Amino acid sequence: MIQMTGTLSNGAFDQLRLSEKVLTEIPEWQRERPEVYGRLLASLGGVELNGHTKETRAPTHADLYIGKTLTLTKMMTDAGTLSFGFLSKDFNPLHFNEALAQKTRFKGRIAHGFHTASLFSGVVAELCPWCVYLRQEMEFTAPVRAGDRITATGVIEELDERGVVTVGLQCTNQLDEVVVRGKAILKKLKEVYD
Repeated sequence: MIQMTGTLSNGAFDQLRLSEKVLTEIPEWQRERPEVYGRLLASLGGVELNGHTKETRAPTHADLYIGKTLTLTKMMTDAGTLSFGFLSKDFNPLHFNEALAQKTRFKGRIAHGFHTASLFSGVVAELCPWCVYLRQEMEFTAPVRAGDRITATGVIEELDERGVVTVGLQCTNQLDEVVVRGKAILKKLKEVYD
């Protein structure tokens, strides 16, 4: 008979608890799907769904202006953390092992910083359509955990004659604490805008 040590059995039970928690979060993830599908279909083929336009037109220079703002909100879940781990191949125990994460300054598991910051990509895509990233600056200011509702906001701060756009970005949690802030530098695709 194989006898498990306390550490191994605790780790095994932690993984079972994490799996159970991921399964219970699937309904929350499903609630976000209609909006996501609406955005995807509007982008792909001009199909109207959930208020997203079926009109597919080239943007104009007037669509980008200083002060233009856009926000997106997402519930962070263990299922999302697991998915991001597979996408990024980042399986740092800080994101998956509660027992080890409890021993850190964070006092428990946290979401990947880049998972949270990935909301900037969605904000920029809608705020500045048909623009491409040149570079991104980010500062991670507070941990994010499963159950946090994160709101990502982008504001066009600068726009020059060469088509370079500077967007101020931040993510806040449900307590209105800034968890990530930064700037994106983008460039209009001249073949679309001209």
